[in-house]
Amino acid sequence: MSETNFGYFNDFSDAEQCIENAHDFYDKGQWQYALRELDAALEINPNNADWLFNKALTLDTLERFEEATEVYCQAHDLKTNDPEILNCLAVDYTRLGRYDLALRTFEQIEQLDPQFEPAYCNRIITYSELGQHDKAEEMFYLARQLKEHCSLCFYNMGNSLFSRKLYDKAIWCWQQTRDIEPTHPNLDYRIAQAYWALGDHPKTWQYFLAELRLRPGDVEVLLDAGILLLEMNELENAREKFHRILELQPDHVQAWYYLGEIHLQQRNLQRAVECLQKARKLNPAQPGVHYRLGECFLLLGKIPEARELLLAELKYTTDQPEILLDLGGLLQQVGKSTEAMGCFEKVIDAHSDDVRAYQNLSICYYLSGLIEQGMDLSRKVLELEPNNVMALYNLAYAYWKKGEYSHAKDFALQSQKLTPDDRQIKALLRKISRHHLLHRCMQPLLQIRRGLTLRKSRP
Repeated sequence: MSETNFGYFNDFSDAEQCIENAHDFYDKGQWQYALRELDAALEINPNNADWLFNKALTLDTLERFEEATEVYCQAHDLKTNDPEILNCLAVDYTRLGRYDLALRTFEQIEQLDPQFEPAYCNRIITYSELGQHDKAEEMFYLARQLKEHCSLCFYNMGNSLFSRKLYDKAIWCWQQTRDIEPTHPNLDYRIAQAYWALGDHPKTWQYFLAELRLRPGDVEVLLDAGILLLEMNELENAREKFHRILELQPDHVQAWYYLGEIHLQQRNLQRAVECLQKARKLNPAQPGVHYRLGECFLLLGKIPEARELLLAELKYTTDQPEILLDLGGLLQQVGKSTEAMGCFEKVIDAHSDDVRAYQNLSICYYLSGLIEQGMDLSRKVLELEPNNVMALYNLAYAYWKKGEYSHAKDFALQSQKLTPDDRQIKALLRKISRHHLLHRCMQPLLQIRRGLTLRKSRP
């Protein structure tokens, strides 16, 4: 009996040592080692709810959420009245998109302990993911009745507001989070994204820099920072960010893709082709990679290769308007008007107020000889953007070709009023005036000719 007790005591001591080791590894960020020690302890005592809870937390840190939910459920079976276990389980259900389970679990917590504030706070995200933003706001105010200054409440509410494109309000919420908890993770990154959506590039860059000081090796932040720098035409700085990503992850598809874009902009075509082909090899379904390669080959004068790549992009391209508009323009250049029209029509189907799509589609119709259809689309452009110079010019040109010189002159003058120094518009006005004058001079002669014909026909 004494030997058995002594052996049991040794096992218990070993388990406790494993738990202590797990805590040390976790604090050092060595989560795989922490998980190994927790598993060793649970082999000795598999019915310890606290150790199971710690294992699930470690799995969460490793983003192994599916496994974490199973372990939380095991912990809950042993400790049914612990709201913290249920709260973490509900959060993971939300992460996995199992929103019904998440809400049921949060409601279970509310029944166990109506004063448990995280059950309301974390429901903000669940309802936001479901698009039920009124319910998200209700949870926000219920949570604040229990804990007025909760950094996570403001952070989650900011996410809800951001998803509704209420960017100024989202920034305000995240600033409240900062006031309560200055070290809250991802805060500068989220604020940067909101300023980016507002089109404020200087402030966006300011917050990206702040986030990169805290997380210099975060690939997601580096990628967004690089894309922002591309938008700001800071090509060398953008190149540095994408190279940094490739140092951390040599097979990062988007880093190769955007490096290809930089080389393309700088007309370093061979290097652009190398980077883009690397991206395509890593992921043939990467949106945009075929059309960018096609653009390179088009500039290199390799039309058949360009055409093949551009047509291949149609298999992979998403509904991103920028890609579809560029792709349509390039397809038009290689003689694929029907496919180009399809790209522009796809943009219009998804975004019925996209002026560029109507504009480009109208040009396709004009070039295909479908003048009336092209004119209808130019009028649609003017409904959306009354001072669109290109639409005014195209209508002026179309009316001139139809011989309707008064209409042509009206549209040409409207276009000239907006761009007084445009040589192309001035040249068109001269043509319209010359033909209009010639037409007016010819009218009397035509009437005389018709009169002579009538007289000759008399008996």
